[in-house]
This record gives sequence, structure tokens and C-alpha cells, in this order.
Amino acid sequence: MRDFVTITLLLLTFLNLNSQESNKIDLQNVNVGAERLPTIFLFGKEYTSRERDELLKGILKSQFYREDLKISMNLEDFTSNRIFRFKHQGPIEIFIDGKKLKNQNYYNSDTRNIQAYQVRDNSRLVRMLLKIQNVYIDSSLNGILKKQILSKQIKLTENKINEILNKSDFKIDNDTIIVKTKREERELNKFYRLKFRQEKKYNQASLIEIKISTY
Repeated sequence: MRDFVTITLLLLTFLNLNSQESNKIDLQNVNVGAERLPTIFLFGKEYTSRERDELLKGILKSQFYREDLKISMNLEDFTSNRIFRFKHQGPIEIFIDGKKLKNQNYYNSDTRNIQAYQVRDNSRLVRMLLKIQNVYIDSSLNGILKKQILSKQIKLTENKINEILNKSDFKIDNDTIIVKTKREERELNKFYRLKFRQEKKYNQASLIEIKISTY
């Protein structure tokens, strides 16, 4: 993740969040001009962003917790004005004033769904954006540790599967493993289900977190 330290922050003009590509955020370069731009802190370093609020609006309204989330944007160094390209794929975590934002929340709820935090307009989002003081994009220590733990668990599960197969007289038919006894079949199915759940959690672990401060 620290490889991103040399990448600089964000000038953006286009945000594509239609119903078919709600998890693709593609932001392009714009002319900076002489005005004082808002800033974002990326891995501890400050960068300018003309369209910072558009970026945050797009992220908040997206399904930011999904594995297929994609962010691609031009970034500008605060001091040197050098332009780089920042890309991220995978889920992220969002914190607003120290409180973690739920996956389903007021900002990204589909207005077609009937639920307690159903969005009727963008007024609440606009009010929140106007109050923003600082934005920090950083590595998620919890996500990194979670992936490390799950990686070890997946390896142990794979070892269990291999142990069963090494002791069993099995054959493979059209990518299906066939064992002789029901007991071995139940054990294999149990560990394959466990591995599936572990891999799903691994893919859903966020390596990036965005902290938004409104005061």
C-alpha cells in the first residue's frame, strides 16, 4: 500500500455512477487555475483536488463495500503540482467524524427500496459536504491484519482438504472429486464450504479507509 505514497491527488471532472456501473468511479484531469483548491491527505501527504466533493459524493452514493468497486483519478501534488494517476480496486471503509459508515446507509440506499434510511433527496449529503474540514485516505490496518489472519486460516483449511484426499482413494470426473465413503464426502464438503466462506471474507476485507472530518 505504501507504493501509493508517491502518487499524488486529485483533479476530476467525470464521475460515472449509473445503475449498471455504480461501482466505477473514473475521474479525469481538469484545469487548476489560480483559485485555492480543497485538499485531501493521501497516506499522510497533502494533495489538491478541485472536485473533492464530487469524489466524496460518488463514493458515498456507491456500494463502497463491494469487491468490484473501482476508483481511478488524476492526482496533483500540493507543492510541486505534478500530476499522477491513482487507481484502487476493492472495498473501502468510510468513517465520518470517527464513526464507521454502515454498508447500507442514508447516502447509498436505493430510493426504490422501502427502508428506514431511504434517500428522498440529496439535501443531507449536500449539507454534510459543506461542513467537511479534512479528508484522509489511508491504509486500513484492520483490513491488512484481517487479510493476514484469513490467509493463514485458508491455508490450514486447504491442508485439511489435502489430508483427506491423501488418505482417500478418490477420482476426478468433470472437475468433481469423487470419494468412496460418505464420511469422506461429508468432511470434504464441510471444509470446502469453510474455505468458500473464508475466501469471501478475505475478498471483502478493506485495505483502504477514508476518514472524513466535519469539525
